[in-house]
Amino acid sequence: EVGNILVDYVADIFPKIEDTYYHSFNMPGTTSRPDDTATKSSDASTSNISQRHKRLTSSPLFWSSIGVTQTLLTAGIVFGWASLLPVLRDEGVEHTPQEFARIFTGGAVGNYVSTLAFGVILDHYGPRSTAIVASLLFSVGCIMCCHQDSFTSLLVGFGLIGFSGPGIQMPTLHLANLFLGEAREGGSGGGAIYMSAQAAAFDGGTAVFAIVRMAHQRYNMKTSTFFLIYLVIPLWVLLTALFYWPDDVLPNQSQEETLSKTTTSRTGRNSPYIGPGSPYLSPGMIRLREVNKKNASLYDAPLSVVLRHSSFWTLAIWVSIHILKLNFVVATINDQLEDVVSSDEAESLIGIFGAMLPFGFVVLPFVAWCLQNSAQWAFQVANTVGLVYGVILVYFSSNSWLLKCIVFPAVATSRQMVYSTIFHQIGVTFGFANYGVLLGLTNILVSSFSLIQNPLVNWSEIHGNYTNANTILLLMTLPLFAAGLLADPNQKNTVQNKSFSSSSKGGSNNLATDEETPLFTRIDSQHYRTRSKSEIFL
Repeated sequence: EVGNILVDYVADIFPKIEDTYYHSFNMPGTTSRPDDTATKSSDASTSNISQRHKRLTSSPLFWSSIGVTQTLLTAGIVFGWASLLPVLRDEGVEHTPQEFARIFTGGAVGNYVSTLAFGVILDHYGPRSTAIVASLLFSVGCIMCCHQDSFTSLLVGFGLIGFSGPGIQMPTLHLANLFLGEAREGGSGGGAIYMSAQAAAFDGGTAVFAIVRMAHQRYNMKTSTFFLIYLVIPLWVLLTALFYWPDDVLPNQSQEETLSKTTTSRTGRNSPYIGPGSPYLSPGMIRLREVNKKNASLYDAPLSVVLRHSSFWTLAIWVSIHILKLNFVVATINDQLEDVVSSDEAESLIGIFGAMLPFGFVVLPFVAWCLQNSAQWAFQVANTVGLVYGVILVYFSSNSWLLKCIVFPAVATSRQMVYSTIFHQIGVTFGFANYGVLLGLTNILVSSFSLIQNPLVNWSEIHGNYTNANTILLLMTLPLFAAGLLADPNQKNTVQNKSFSSSSKGGSNNLATDEETPLFTRIDSQHYRTRSKSEIFL
């Protein structure tokens, strides 16, 4: 409806747009504007969805490249703050380190919490309305960031840019359904490639402010000028949404019937986040979730049951601590370097850090391999990486080689490691009946932990160094090694299932591998006995 209002406004000035737009609402051969009756409105809407879907499917590579590019330019750009901060200071923006930290925290927190809000809009109103709302908010954010001398204006503006970024990305994720089938099933495998490109684009968005820094150094471009020019991007997103994005996500024709039931929301829309091409399904996820559906009482359990279980909160706290550490480094790396090295060396290191941040996606194949073999590998690798860069920041913060070779690459890749693990683990452990809500609640907890960042910055500025704050964050890393074990209640069941499946391959009546819940238990290689009701329940 927001889209209709905007187009009506534009159509008053450009009648040709009205004819073109309303023609898309009607069946071929008609040009009349749809009536206000419910029947004709419904027919027009159905025709519009069908025509827009056909337009997308006619050029899958073109539209998928549009989706990835919009994600690259909007979704994760706030995490390039380390490159933007030196530009603001060089322009004479006189905010304190604490205020700059609050500005970044506002953008990061907005980026986390918006997934839940935009997920609701997407489920109820579809990709077009979601992208329209997000593009308008992004535009307001850019305009407010032009007034960077005002702390409030910069805080709210940067927060809106962070908040609206995922809202622009989410309506493009369903474009994975343009590519039918996975490669191992005889399909193109394009859906998985598209989602990998989406993940890379989110990380690559940090390059936007790195480019701004380069433009400032070479051409003395002001940040206010950049944000005014950058209004072209949300305008492009708005026009794409108005005239091309559909009101419903693309259907995935290759989904199995049982999978479709799981991935359809209450409003009847197919979720673009849970199907075979979803970024939240790592390699082997579909196979693992079928195993866990048979063995874990938490799989697709009621939300109240999941929220009462310690494994969910352990998992959420695990990711919250890791993201708190990463955001603290991104927000304060400029001040930390200026305290321990010379100004020229600090400027050089900041440039290197900004250049590395967009390439965090290079770790995705390794993370996928860890998750496919054992989620514990992914948990403990992420913990080890967090421990290593934490130790260096506490004890060797002035060693530029360690910073360039270990700390900067670790910070750049850790976000992908942590979020890939939680996307995988929520689906495997808790199923998909409440997937969006659980992911949203996790991000809200991440945002709550991020609020600890501001007191840590204040404390560090009072004492004149960041060693104490880095020490606290390092100590918070140690319990995470145990948290990785507590957050995976299905590990034992999965191991037992694999062991039982392997031992039963030699039997002639392999009843235990039946698709339904096994009603028999093994006595020896050839005999089974009926399971009791209590055994089946457990």
